[in-house]
Amino acid sequence: MLIEVMVSAMLVALIVVATLNGFDVTNRLTADERSHAQADALAQQDEDRLRGFQVSALSGLNETRKVTYNGTEYTIKSTAKFVSDATGTESCTAAAASADYIQTTSEVTWPALKTRAPVVETGLIAPHVGGSLLVQVFNASGVGVPGMTVTATGPSPSTGTETGTTGANGCVVFGSVEPGEYKVTTHQTGYVEKNGNEEPPSSEQAAAVVNGSTTKKIFEFDRGGAIKVTFASAASSDQWLAFNTSMTTFRTFGTAEIYNTAVTSPATLFPFTAPYTVYAGSCESDDPHVINAAVTDSTATVVGGSTVEPSPAVTVPPVAIKVWSGKSKASPGFQIEGAQVWIEDTGCKTIRKSVTTSAGALLHPNMPFGKYRLCVTGGPEGGKNGVKKELGKKRKYTYKEGTTFTNDTAAGPSALATMTDDSGTLNEGAAAVYLENGATVNAGAELTEGTTCP
Repeated sequence: MLIEVMVSAMLVALIVVATLNGFDVTNRLTADERSHAQADALAQQDEDRLRGFQVSALSGLNETRKVTYNGTEYTIKSTAKFVSDATGTESCTAAAASADYIQTTSEVTWPALKTRAPVVETGLIAPHVGGSLLVQVFNASGVGVPGMTVTATGPSPSTGTETGTTGANGCVVFGSVEPGEYKVTTHQTGYVEKNGNEEPPSSEQAAAVVNGSTTKKIFEFDRGGAIKVTFASAASSDQWLAFNTSMTTFRTFGTAEIYNTAVTSPATLFPFTAPYTVYAGSCESDDPHVINAAVTDSTATVVGGSTVEPSPAVTVPPVAIKVWSGKSKASPGFQIEGAQVWIEDTGCKTIRKSVTTSAGALLHPNMPFGKYRLCVTGGPEGGKNGVKKELGKKRKYTYKEGTTFTNDTAAGPSALATMTDDSGTLNEGAAAVYLENGATVNAGAELTEGTTCP
């Protein structure tokens, strides 16, 4: 009898437990169904909200927000993209001729969902009659650049603007815009186009929008980088330039007649996959390899967001002259401190002015490869050597009037000897310039009265 009572009690207990578990499962299923239903309602509400947006606000939309309902926190992700009616693919990634619809997507998740699929609702919005302007921005590797601000101004003569931001694929679409001519610009802090320009209107492109079709404009922007150029052999120089064959023009850095042993560019160099050619000077006429085919140009490959290290060493050959107060090597006089020297880079039309040191040499002798005109004068008061004054006063030396010499080797001008009036004899490795009245002059050089150079 006792055994029967115990069995009966166990059966009752099992039935009670099973019943309670059934109630718990039912309650959990009901809560999950309620969460799904509420998520679906939130997704539908979000789709209704997106249908009220302006077309320009939907371009590249990618928005996430949180909503709490009945104690549950829901995350709603809203996105929109332009799609082609013919292919159903996103207009920025397809070769479609038009962006006909805006596809909106509302995705809802909540913590209890865990790894299960989110609740998703989608919709299509047909813009009113007009044209579409599609703008895509790529980096140096051909990958879309997100976060670029794109502005379309027009249609001309209107100065009204449409503004959007590129999405993950570097694309923004201005749908349903009035036909006509637009000016399109794009920018983002720290990003440059191939010629190093950061801000509009440098990046401006013209776009003609036509009813019922899409006009596409492509920009190339990437994070800018820098190059630090060190002048070889601890020489000082004032300017250097960088050029890449994909650029439309060279870039010059440094300031004329401000001399340093190294000069760093701002971080505005486009990171081309191919290297830049770098050399001292202010224009392409100073390219060492062009001046002397035996010389190899220095190069540097820029990485966006950083400075090229180690810095490329750039050769700046010296123009070695010494200015004397006498007539010739046999009667040199004194080395003149304070003589005024005028050197013109005839290819770049750059003029560098200097004075001589106590040794009669140029204070800044290093000059870029190139062709030059030279003029030296003692000036109206003349130079000095210790206590001696008025050396070379009102005297002027002009190297081969109307002609040039070439700074064409790492050691300086190969024809340096012809710059002296010593019939080709070097003076301590430098060309001697004599300013005394009656000095002998060779190779057409002129010694005249004068206090200023051209």
